[in-house]
Amino acid sequence: MFMNEEFEETVLIKIRTGEHIEVPKRRLIKDSAKFRELFVTLNFEEHEIDDFSPEAVEIFLTLLDTKVLEHLELNMFRELHKLSVVFEVNWLTESCRLWLKGLINTASTREEKTYIFEECWYIADRLNTEVMMDVLICVLEHKDNTALLSDYLSDISVLETGRIDALLKLGGVDTDFFLQSVLQNLENKKELNLKVKYLLNGMNLVYSRERNEVLFLEVMDTISNLPEISVNDMRFVQKLMSDTARLVRSRKEERKTRKTVVWDVMKDFALFDSCDTVYDVLKAITDDRVTSMFMVVALLFYVCRLNVLNSEELQVFLTSLENLCRQKKLQKVSRHFIDTFTTALNYSEREESKLLINLLNKIKNNNLLSTHNGNVIIKCNKIVDVTEDKEVSRMVFFKRTVTEHNGYKYLFTYKHPLSANCTQIDSKCGFILRKSKEEYNHTLRLCTEREEYENTGIHTHDDISASDMYWYSLLSGRCGSNRVTVPGCRYRRGWWWGGGGGSTGYRTLQTGR
Repeated sequence: MFMNEEFEETVLIKIRTGEHIEVPKRRLIKDSAKFRELFVTLNFEEHEIDDFSPEAVEIFLTLLDTKVLEHLELNMFRELHKLSVVFEVNWLTESCRLWLKGLINTASTREEKTYIFEECWYIADRLNTEVMMDVLICVLEHKDNTALLSDYLSDISVLETGRIDALLKLGGVDTDFFLQSVLQNLENKKELNLKVKYLLNGMNLVYSRERNEVLFLEVMDTISNLPEISVNDMRFVQKLMSDTARLVRSRKEERKTRKTVVWDVMKDFALFDSCDTVYDVLKAITDDRVTSMFMVVALLFYVCRLNVLNSEELQVFLTSLENLCRQKKLQKVSRHFIDTFTTALNYSEREESKLLINLLNKIKNNNLLSTHNGNVIIKCNKIVDVTEDKEVSRMVFFKRTVTEHNGYKYLFTYKHPLSANCTQIDSKCGFILRKSKEEYNHTLRLCTEREEYENTGIHTHDDISASDMYWYSLLSGRCGSNRVTVPGCRYRRGWWWGGGGGSTGYRTLQTGR
């Protein structure tokens, strides 16, 4: 119970037990828009809060006074977070979510993962915001979640479709596990359950068939042989099989002929020449000339050197950027890359640098736009000079003399969740980028022919984007105690950008004064 503070106007809060708690009116209305409406606009003298436990309400009222959330019992989080949302106490909502983020980052056991999944799902389902589920998936999607998934997928029929979507994201590329779960749910069944159909529709069946055609066909045959399968469900299975087979054939044909251009320096120069404002950057994304948040951050750094921006303009830009990323699925930028830029900007005396730092930090804290990429390890461990008559291998970071050449082959190795089940033991997972020079333009192409990988010590996987990984490696940069370095650059319209030797030759990032 709360004691009346002398000479202060008080109001009554009625709790589930029927008791009344006398609370200073000032305490309630200071941070809560809802309480201001009740006790100032509508001039209520009391309010009933009977949807929550008395303990949760008392903690909530105490926190409105102390404004410090230090420790929280697991069984109190849901109610306290909901109270903060219902009564619009924004600082408490953020504090509760930061507390939950801490649990997400440290969760390792089945019980811990189940707890945070249930809380994130409750927030998404009941409070209509995906923000915590996005955080959960971002942190856990590359970890082993088999135990958690097994518990939920033992009976798919009882799951809400939103839960199924989240579980598919948590399962990632482990399509065999989902197919096995479908088979388990089909045991002793006579017809196809709607939720099983929903799961199949949400899976990447093309990858499932490419990875394990035998298991894929077993699932389709099992469904087709259900004793009471409907005509519509039989058509559903036939369509899944025909659509999947068509896409598999298409991917095979594409792999035979494709020559993926990873980086074309002249196109990058043209892009920067066309982007003088933040609105030009948004247009470049809309026109598909920018497909990575790495490039967006670099463009922002350039645009802010040309213009004096204001906070309102940058906020509009950020909102538009979020909407575009939902539509376009831009590659997320690594948070380490953002740290490289913000550290550089801290040395700048230009006023707009502070605004740009603030914007970059918002991008860094937005799970739609950025990622830790903590489970991705990429190394450029060898460069091969390609000459007319021979190829000479050299380890990276060795000092090289300039010679006439036709180009380079960059050999990258990596560790990545998508290649976690690789069974090849004679070589490492990786990819090769071949650099060629035509007049003033340098172009990097992804090597797709098997011959390119003979005797290199690496092999490649089709399920991973070499372009994304290359840019992550190239642009990660390094932060020192008193200077910031990025991959070797050339000067372009007043700032350092592009070029260089990938993982070799770092230069100091110039911020301007």
